[in-house]
Amino acid sequence: MSPALKMIRTIKAKFWNTISSGLPIDYDLEVLRKIFLLNLIIILGGFFLALLCSIAFIQRDYVLAAVVFSILSFIAFLFIYLRKRQNHHLVAIIGTIVTGFFYFFLIANGGVSKTAYVWAFTYPLIALFLLGKRLGTYMSLILLGLTGIVFAFGDKIVFFESYNVDLILRFIPAYITILLFAFVMEKVREIIQHRLKKSKSELEKAFREVQQSTDEIARSNRELQAEITERNRIGKALRDSEEFLEDVIESIQDGISVLNPDLTIRNTNSVMQQWYQDSLPLVGKKCFESYRNKEEPCKPCPALRSLESGKAERDIISGPAGSPIAWLEVYSYPIKDKDDGRVTGVVEFVRDISERKRLENQLAQAERMDSIGRLAGGVAHDFNNLLMGIQGRTSLMLADVDAHHPFVEHLSGIETYVKNAAGLTRQLLGFARGGKYEVKVININQLVAQTAGMFGRTKKELIISSDFQDDIWPVDADQGQINQVFLNLFVNAWEAMPQGGELSLKSENISLSQNFVKAYGVDPGRYIKFSVSDTGIGMDETTRKHLFDPFFTTKDRGRGTGLGLASAYGIIKNHNGIIAIKSKPGRGTTFSIYLPASEKAVLKEKQYSRAVANGFENRFAG
Repeated sequence: MSPALKMIRTIKAKFWNTISSGLPIDYDLEVLRKIFLLNLIIILGGFFLALLCSIAFIQRDYVLAAVVFSILSFIAFLFIYLRKRQNHHLVAIIGTIVTGFFYFFLIANGGVSKTAYVWAFTYPLIALFLLGKRLGTYMSLILLGLTGIVFAFGDKIVFFESYNVDLILRFIPAYITILLFAFVMEKVREIIQHRLKKSKSELEKAFREVQQSTDEIARSNRELQAEITERNRIGKALRDSEEFLEDVIESIQDGISVLNPDLTIRNTNSVMQQWYQDSLPLVGKKCFESYRNKEEPCKPCPALRSLESGKAERDIISGPAGSPIAWLEVYSYPIKDKDDGRVTGVVEFVRDISERKRLENQLAQAERMDSIGRLAGGVAHDFNNLLMGIQGRTSLMLADVDAHHPFVEHLSGIETYVKNAAGLTRQLLGFARGGKYEVKVININQLVAQTAGMFGRTKKELIISSDFQDDIWPVDADQGQINQVFLNLFVNAWEAMPQGGELSLKSENISLSQNFVKAYGVDPGRYIKFSVSDTGIGMDETTRKHLFDPFFTTKDRGRGTGLGLASAYGIIKNHNGIIAIKSKPGRGTTFSIYLPASEKAVLKEKQYSRAVANGFENRFAG
């Protein structure tokens, strides 16, 4: 809205507020009319009175000026009183009487140049409009009588002004004409108002009749509306129930599929739609077509078994083709008619158990490794006792023969073979029980850096890079055993890169969550993670599963014992740690070692919130 238009609206509102004495526009029409006329007469009268007062004062007619000023002050009081009390009847009577006396004074005084008599012509209009036809006529005739006294005795009374006969003869007919005009106008107004009231009464009567008919229609309408409302309430309750059930179904994180007896999909939730988005839309299709991409029902089919038995059935199936979901657990529940118990369909709850299967496999692997470790430990112990006997008898034989005896060379060879065999038993015992003999707080960065530096000087074809965290946490460990672990990993990486390659070393502080460690039998908390990565040939899944088995090797016969990584596994296990492998053929291998941080130092942590799950990582823990 423009400023000019806003100002015009403000002026209009203030004008109405002034002229109506603050009454609203929808107030009683007759009252508003009278108050409007009163305020208009007061405002216009005040303006002319102020003008007359100024003229009288200029002409030094101080008596007239004083009377006019008094009247002006009085009508100002009437204006304020009318605005505060809205008593228009009292203000109209008092104002009309005072105005009559004032006009009489003006005619008697003569006013300015004997023209005051002109004011008297407005009196019939004011009196009849304000007081009505009857009382207004009386007041107008009274003023006419008083004026006649002035005209008759003006030259005989000192304070009266005298008027000539010609003016008197013109004034009286004009005044009576104006009085008659005002009388007729008021009469017409009363007739019109009477007719309006009569029409209003007739309209009100007709309105009452219409209202009665309307009430009847309204009553019928209310009854109809109540019925509609009830139906709407029932419909809304049904919709709310359907929406609630749908919200419940959608909130379930497992897949839900509702099937007809002919295995046609009736309904699914968003989880199923996400898993099998390549087969959308699912509804209306056979379950074996959409879920298994087959032309006939699966064998075995839990849905068919549930339809036949009327009981819940369970099965484990492979996940959707091309998805990261490996295994699904399916529960089929029959939908029965509540009246006759007839099976009308099946609802299937489908859960992704890939992680559970992975954890079960890891647990089984850990248990298998533990069993192999106990077996290996027993064999190594007994074999070591045999070696000790051979070593003792060989030493006795060497003590009894001359240094130049031909058997000395053979006996020394036996001792050498016994020492080599003892080394194998030590590795086997390392796999079985680790053997932490000298535990102390060590800095893993320094230990690995020394081992890698010594190893790199002998393997010039390898490029060794490192990314060590500066404030790495210390660990409680047997330095010799941990050094053996990393040396075995370096050798394994070197053998996987016959043409040379890159060996990357990385250390970092992490915090393992309960969810991460629950499959490995270790406690959550602060750990250091050390990664050894190579760019070698990698390995397949079968090799990864047996990599830490004692005597398992991929080398040619005579080139390895198969105990290096097995002993590394045993050592890390005995340190309450985790050793994990991630590898794919042609994409290299990464060994990750997790060792508990020592409580002797408290440094800034780097949170490790989730386990790596990329489809080709195995972890083995003690």
